[in-house]
Amino acid sequence: MRRLATRLSTAASVGAIVALTACGGSGGGTPANPRAELTDSVQSLSDSSVLTTTIKLDTDAATLKALASSSGGSLSDSAANSITSAQFVIESKKAGSTRDADFKIEVGGTNLLDVRGVGQTLYLQGNIQAILGLFNKSSMYSQLQSQTSVMPLFVRDFLAGKWVSLNKQALTGLAGQLGANTTASGSAAEQNKVLAQLKSVLQRDVTVTRAGSDSRGDHLVLTGNTATLARDAQQAITSAVPGGSALGDRLSTTNTPSKNITVDAWVKDGALAEISIDLAQFAPPSKVPAGTKLPIVVLFSRSGSDISAPSGATPVNLTQLGALFTAVAGGSSVSGSSPSVTAIPPSPSPSP
Repeated sequence: MRRLATRLSTAASVGAIVALTACGGSGGGTPANPRAELTDSVQSLSDSSVLTTTIKLDTDAATLKALASSSGGSLSDSAANSITSAQFVIESKKAGSTRDADFKIEVGGTNLLDVRGVGQTLYLQGNIQAILGLFNKSSMYSQLQSQTSVMPLFVRDFLAGKWVSLNKQALTGLAGQLGANTTASGSAAEQNKVLAQLKSVLQRDVTVTRAGSDSRGDHLVLTGNTATLARDAQQAITSAVPGGSALGDRLSTTNTPSKNITVDAWVKDGALAEISIDLAQFAPPSKVPAGTKLPIVVLFSRSGSDISAPSGATPVNLTQLGALFTAVAGGSSVSGSSPSVTAIPPSPSPSP
């Protein structure tokens, strides 16, 4: 499991280096130099009033089952289908001098979690029943309902799939009391500092070449060393993510293997449109059937849905959050075995 985590962390490093560069800056015309084209393309994303980023595996269930078999394991049809249909969707939209945002986790077209930031309020909605069903723990849902029946209204509503809301400033204060680093402000000056740092990484540690063009746009190929890029990603997270210094300290790059890898990127209409990282290149050849590819893709679109405050959200009383932790701790003790993944059972998604 540790090996898998290391490989996924390394694979994400290159994507982080490119994707985080979109935090700020402004682009110009398309340059002749491929590295400059890449840098300008990620800058162009920040000029858009709306940006939607989708992260998912670009593969099928049969490939995942073959990979599991080649490693001496097995994967059911339902589990493989759930994994291949999973995606993370992050949308941001300019709202005056700030940006509203919406983060979703979806599997098989079902929303599992929606976290929405509008103004100074954070909204959350979870499909707890579907999440438990995904891990073969459907029976826990009724138990959680009984455990939370006497708890605050926001706990019961969240469990029922309704929206709850939190004040961002109060939540930041609570995080500070719990020891989290809340000094990062996300200001334009900080974003420009991160942009300058990541530009330096592209200039110093990544080779960029052109590989023609297709329906997805101008095809660029990035080449870099895994150990070097993992360190770069750690530094970028420390600088760019609020509280990132604490997170960066936990992202050890000591055991990251030194290996040259490639990443495919496509630039369309002057903006970065897609990044594709083949995870199979991180695995030992003996563990991957010949010719097998397992791309994880990051798609960028300068369009998206409206981000608005959901009506009827139940306010979260931060002084009563201990009740929620108690409910989660009580439910997690039902079984000590590691859950397997299955398909999400048919159930309606939480109402918008």
